[in-house]
Amino acid sequence: MIQLFMKRSGSPVIVPLNLPASHYAMTEAGSQLDEASRAGKTEIVEIKSVIANLPSYLGGLDPDSRMQLAQLNQLSSIIAKMDSRERNIYAGALDGNSINDLNDMIRVAEQVSDYILIPNVNSDVTLGRYVAVAGQIQGDPRFPEAAWPYLDFAKIGAEYYAEHGGAYTYAGYVLRKQDDELVREKKSKIQLDLSSSQAQVSVCLPATKEELERVKRTLGIDCFAEAAVTKVLFSVPYMDEHIPTTGVCVADANELAWAIEGMQCEDGELLKYLSVLSVEQPGTMQEALRCAMNLDDYERIPEDTYEYGQAVLRRIGADDELIDTIDGYMDFEKLGEDTMAEEGVRRTEFGLIRRCSSPFAEETQAMEMGGLS
Repeated sequence: MIQLFMKRSGSPVIVPLNLPASHYAMTEAGSQLDEASRAGKTEIVEIKSVIANLPSYLGGLDPDSRMQLAQLNQLSSIIAKMDSRERNIYAGALDGNSINDLNDMIRVAEQVSDYILIPNVNSDVTLGRYVAVAGQIQGDPRFPEAAWPYLDFAKIGAEYYAEHGGAYTYAGYVLRKQDDELVREKKSKIQLDLSSSQAQVSVCLPATKEELERVKRTLGIDCFAEAAVTKVLFSVPYMDEHIPTTGVCVADANELAWAIEGMQCEDGELLKYLSVLSVEQPGTMQEALRCAMNLDDYERIPEDTYEYGQAVLRRIGADDELIDTIDGYMDFEKLGEDTMAEEGVRRTEFGLIRRCSSPFAEETQAMEMGGLS
């Protein structure tokens, strides 16, 4: 998880130490350094870690300090238990906190569950778009519906970042959960206005079976097919532009509303869904629902071809240590560019998207991919 390459001043011999290490391994490394030179101070030649930015925080490490080596070994043990997502979060949490010593690094590592990662949000523009779509400014009188196409996402993102802190990483935006206002309270996702021969009712979805039964009784009907849907409103921005509202079935609308609520609980899922809708262009709400049910078949990817090249390698099993090792010897940008074309990656106003099961149709791919080069 952490590799130290050490030498004694006056000696060219470099001794590696892989952490976490046993007491025997650490003693053996010390013995090798003594054999090289008993005089002089121990120097660190290089530090490598699966946490790409961690070495930059270890510049003041004293390898002759038993306490600091023990702390570094403890930190490496904590990192060894993290999965890839937690490591990405830890990298961002380091950059988003004031780190003064190893105690701070250990503290943040132990609190990694207190942070969230919003994938593929790594700039003010992408953060601004996420904040807007997540509904943080929806309903704000300063931003009437007609103004949405003209919003300055970079400014929105910069203001949110300034207020909430956190850090951008190659994997996404990391911030503390307690600072995250992107997790919204439950509210209506879709509103339907229904009309029957006896009454008119507005129903907020998602709704439970009992709530829908009460609506039926109010309308004086046994089945929603007996009522007309006179209006459909979405509380999530851009949904009305991508989901057809003709021939709407109450059951489908409710199921879709439940799906949207689930997306709001998963970082980046709303943006992924909007990207999918803009490419698939469903002709009915039922088709839009089908896209929501199959959302796992799609993947949002980094905007940068260099980062995507690295993401491709991670997808096939390469870890951060290997990627760091070959950095400088491999054209990640070219790999990313070629893979995007091969996998039929499409550009949308909500980011880049690919379909995992099969590439998007070639006849429309050329139009959408024009801005990738």
